[in-house]
Amino acid sequence: MKYTALKAHLDAAKVGAAPFAPCYIVYGDDAWLRQSAVSMFRALVEQEYASFNFSLIPASGGAGEAVFTLNTFPVFDERRVVVVRDVSEKLPAADIAAYESYLGSPAAESVLVFECESGGEKSLPFKSAERVDCNRLAEAEISLIVKGMLDAEPRRTMRPDALHELVTRTLADMSRISCEVAKLKAYCDSEITREDVAVMTSAEPDLRIFQLSDAMGAKDHDRALRVLTALLDDGLRPMTVINMLYGYYRRMLHVELHKDEPPEKVAALLGVKPGALYHVKKASSSYTQVKLKKCVDYLHSLQCAVLTGRRTEESAMHDAVLTLMSQV
Repeated sequence: MKYTALKAHLDAAKVGAAPFAPCYIVYGDDAWLRQSAVSMFRALVEQEYASFNFSLIPASGGAGEAVFTLNTFPVFDERRVVVVRDVSEKLPAADIAAYESYLGSPAAESVLVFECESGGEKSLPFKSAERVDCNRLAEAEISLIVKGMLDAEPRRTMRPDALHELVTRTLADMSRISCEVAKLKAYCDSEITREDVAVMTSAEPDLRIFQLSDAMGAKDHDRALRVLTALLDDGLRPMTVINMLYGYYRRMLHVELHKDEPPEKVAALLGVKPGALYHVKKASSSYTQVKLKKCVDYLHSLQCAVLTGRRTEESAMHDAVLTLMSQV
């Protein structure tokens, strides 16, 4: 099922109008949606006794603990929920066998949830599992979630063209959208307009990506780490950081390849304003054309590795920063 259908399904199951699946596999490339889904499962247990009946267990080596917990009767509640989190690679055969054995005769009072990084769901062959798709949402689906955020106090409204601008600038990443909506609600008194979004929400490449590239070009490890931490604290996924770096390094390469041409022509080629070339040129001055080409190719290879499940987003992002600093 899609993420957008999960709440209605769980609400119906909680009052007995529909059955719970013995196992749910939450997967997709939007970390905010996955964590929101996990929160919905947590809400199935009475919050007063959640410390007894809601368990987060790491994927690596956690099968024994998970199965034991699932088979333990809930404490002062009707239900127990066990979330196996951060499934990012193929689980050991012994763990798969343990879960399959449990799912052959699952506890009626327990719900098993696997929370997977993008691609991790491929390692879970359980036929009785209900899969929850948390991949990027369409704009119409995002608008419903954003409306819920806007309806919370302090209440705000948002024009359709403002929502479209927000989705475009954030690449439909709900982690960024949730952060930006909070900022826009604080910034605007009532209705949020497209102009408000343009002022408050940075489009690619934003100043911090320049700062990160500039710090890496200068081999200033401490500054690069501070900028990277700020990007992640703002809700950006590691994959989004890799994508933004790839786009920025491609721009730097094109600037160096066309450095003898008028700025207006180069800006038009890159689809940016001439004034934006200042930051790109400053960052690219630390590299040769050959090294920039190597950086672009390397970032592209990392994108492919993450998308095909051969690398996790976080490890790929950290490798990208360390490798790019060594290319100068």
